[in-house]
Amino acid sequence: MKKIFSLITVFLLLFSFAGCARQEPAAIDIGSLRGPTSIGMIRLHDQQPGFGDMEAEYHIIQSPEIMVSNVLSKDIDIAALPTNIAAQLYNRGIEYSLIAIIGYNVLYIVSLDDSISSWEDLRGKQINVPARGSTPDVVLRYLLAENGLEAGSEVTLDYTANHIEISQLMISGDTDIAILPEPFVTMVLNNNEDTQIIMDIGQEWSRLEDGLPLPMSCLVASRDLLDEHPEIIDEFLKEYEDSVDWVNENPHQASLLVENFEIGMQAETALQAIPRCNIRFTPSAQAKEMVDNFIQVLLDFSPEDVGGKVPDEGFYY
Repeated sequence: MKKIFSLITVFLLLFSFAGCARQEPAAIDIGSLRGPTSIGMIRLHDQQPGFGDMEAEYHIIQSPEIMVSNVLSKDIDIAALPTNIAAQLYNRGIEYSLIAIIGYNVLYIVSLDDSISSWEDLRGKQINVPARGSTPDVVLRYLLAENGLEAGSEVTLDYTANHIEISQLMISGDTDIAILPEPFVTMVLNNNEDTQIIMDIGQEWSRLEDGLPLPMSCLVASRDLLDEHPEIIDEFLKEYEDSVDWVNENPHQASLLVENFEIGMQAETALQAIPRCNIRFTPSAQAKEMVDNFIQVLLDFSPEDVGGKVPDEGFYY
């Protein structure tokens, strides 16, 4: 996450003096991140629909850092990316707005210790966390605090391993407790029969936040496209919502596309992971309360990861 923040700062310096207007595009460029963020769009990647008189080119981007660079250079018109990164970009003056929430909780605490069934049971334990300052870290520290546990003293957080390494440690039985996103949760469950999910982070979040869900991924679009071609945005959103519905109604076919487009999981894993990825579509007008709430929590724990403030009304399409 710190790398992404630094990357945004560098590109802002580079592009703030460019002063060149982008010409009318012959096609719109649409990008989604490799991993669960791409699952809801997978049917669009397969069918490649255009919109109105404009063709569309679909891209699967390999990392958040590359996606950020493409957004900053305006090489992507519509992007699927983590919600906190969208807020960070907007707060740094990048002219993209949120057009929909497309994915909710993908985070779970998994454990080899079958004695753990509540937050209090985590007292005195160690939890492996993928990266300090990441969304899993911030959300976990918030939930620990709200459940009467102080991270660092009453619960130890270990940041020494990444997602892949933590998964391997869980599978080999060399660590007991971790917070992981899908599809790593499914990979661990499939390869160590003693592992179990002990906390659904989305459920725990909603319990504390008056039923509001955890809006982890979103779609953003450039202000140029929103201002000049709102009809394309509306048509795209309809197609995207249809794709999300299709994925949830046809997980087997969707899982085959996930493997075919090489977004980071085999079909068997994707089939099991899709229900826990909570892929749903919510237009931005209906998402403001939950997004503002999410950003506010992250702001209190790690201001730089959301750009230092809750975005204003212009963030929402």
